[in-house]
Amino acid sequence: MFEKYINTIDIQTIAVSLIVLVVSFLRIIPHIQNFSPIIALAIFGALHYKSKSLSYIIPILSLWVSDLLLNNFIYSTYSNNFNFFYEGFYWQYISYLVIIFLSLNFNKRKINILNVFFLALCSSLLFFIITNFGFWLTSGIYSNNLYGLIECYIAGIPFYKGTLLGVLFYTPVLIGLYYMLQKKIALLRARHLIY
Repeated sequence: MFEKYINTIDIQTIAVSLIVLVVSFLRIIPHIQNFSPIIALAIFGALHYKSKSLSYIIPILSLWVSDLLLNNFIYSTYSNNFNFFYEGFYWQYISYLVIIFLSLNFNKRKINILNVFFLALCSSLLFFIITNFGFWLTSGIYSNNLYGLIECYIAGIPFYKGTLLGVLFYTPVLIGLYYMLQKKIALLRARHLIY
């Protein structure tokens, strides 16, 4: 009887979702500034979900849940207010949506070392460009001209190091580990992927 129902359950989608949810909580443990798995999860999810809508929903939802924990229990030790969103969150979320879109449309989802490296590099640059642009536009710290924008990007370079290292570390690790899992467990093999 169990065999009848196992064919209707999408084990591959469940496995990818569990990986995305579990790995998103790595943000909570102490780490180098901006060395986070979230961009890698956006890439990983976009490449491994069969459903395009799940490629957006699960990584963004896991980001939001980890943000809730970080902003209300870890970073906010002095406030009694519960925050569902932090100030300027939309610039980061927009960048993740763009990264997911890029990953979904990248080279017909063909996964190899060169494509993964290129996608990780492009994604980290997109994140840097979008989030720093948003900070420049809304913070009021920099002048609202080209000089202020350039100044904001220059000030953001030290933060980019952690972002780049995190993406270059987590993306191949996640994709490589899942590839090895697929080799060992037939139920996890994704027919929509090209390695």
